[in-house]
Amino acid sequence: MNKIVNQIVILNGGKGSRVKSIASGKPKCLIDINNKPFLYRQLKLIKKNNVKNVVICCAYKSEMIINEIEKKYIKDLKLNIKISTEKKLLGTGGAILNAYKYLEDNFFIIYGDSWLKVNFNKVAKKFIDSKKCGLMTLIKSSLVKNHKPNVKVKNNTIISYKKNSIINDFKFIDYGLIILKKNVLLNFKKNLKTNKFDLNKLIKSLIENNNLSNYNVDNQFYTIGTPQDIKAIKKIIK
Repeated sequence: MNKIVNQIVILNGGKGSRVKSIASGKPKCLIDINNKPFLYRQLKLIKKNNVKNVVICCAYKSEMIINEIEKKYIKDLKLNIKISTEKKLLGTGGAILNAYKYLEDNFFIIYGDSWLKVNFNKVAKKFIDSKKCGLMTLIKSSLVKNHKPNVKVKNNTIISYKKNSIINDFKFIDYGLIILKKNVLLNFKKNLKTNKFDLNKLIKSLIENNNLSNYNVDNQFYTIGTPQDIKAIKKIIK
């Protein structure tokens, strides 16, 4: 059982504009995947990885997410779920900071549209052994279709992180599972003029201070970010 990092933050604040026609007015995480909402599928995967405490950060139609987690089939997962809502969009980093009162000392972060086939325990062990304040999971861009590399690695160390990079020496992609220490948020906030910021800014700060470890994954990741992605994931999740 994973007792090293036993909490995960799910980022569910976005509107899911690219899958609007499929979502039918619901938040993206509630899109049906083979007769169950994707949120349930993701929570079931989290439970399988022995993570018991969950914080869901949401903004767009958050009341629909709150109503869903009150249903019996989700309660039967026996997870400790807390909801953190935003009155206005705060960005991915701001959403986590907004949930600060719920956070444990170390916690995973996952995007609300991601399905990740990775062993959370092994990722957590690498994080603890590194003695750094954060960890990012990576996958070689050659293993992934339709996603541009955004991470540069040298001597097994992340030295740059840029979304949608076209630079040739960027050979890796952010896999979508991150670990942070809680105290990193307050230290980073000291240099901000607003509570609204993207998580990638915090990640870049950790890289600059050589305080971000990494864990390489070989398994393909899946998302529900586009109609094509949803079609593909329905073949994976039964």
